[in-house]
Amino acid sequence: MPIVNFPLDELRPAVTARAETWERLGLEWEIRPVAPNHGKPVVVSGFESAAWLGSLLIWISGEAELDAVRVADNHAVSKHYDLTGLDDLEVLLGELDALLTDGRAPDAAVIHQHPSPSTS
Repeated sequence: MPIVNFPLDELRPAVTARAETWERLGLEWEIRPVAPNHGKPVVVSGFESAAWLGSLLIWISGEAELDAVRVADNHAVSKHYDLTGLDDLEVLLGELDALLTDGRAPDAAVIHQHPSPSTS
């Protein structure tokens, strides 16, 4: 497997480039600063709307984890990515767009039921 040094600071501009889509969906993003994470830097982000909430983590190695939960029924979608460059990040964000807009889960995603919070 090739060594990847993924440009973590590029997540914010990539998300901003799709601002019109996120605004149409009522989606708010929070992108935290890159964290050193014990020698394996990571950027942690979260997104939320009335219909969906989720997170996206990307490590310097290019490993990425996308998790999204539909609020209405706790339908959850999780997918692991191995990003090698910005084109792969665009694919990931495109798949997220398709999921949130049309309900199309990405290929190779794990579909599961997110546990409901306890109401006791």
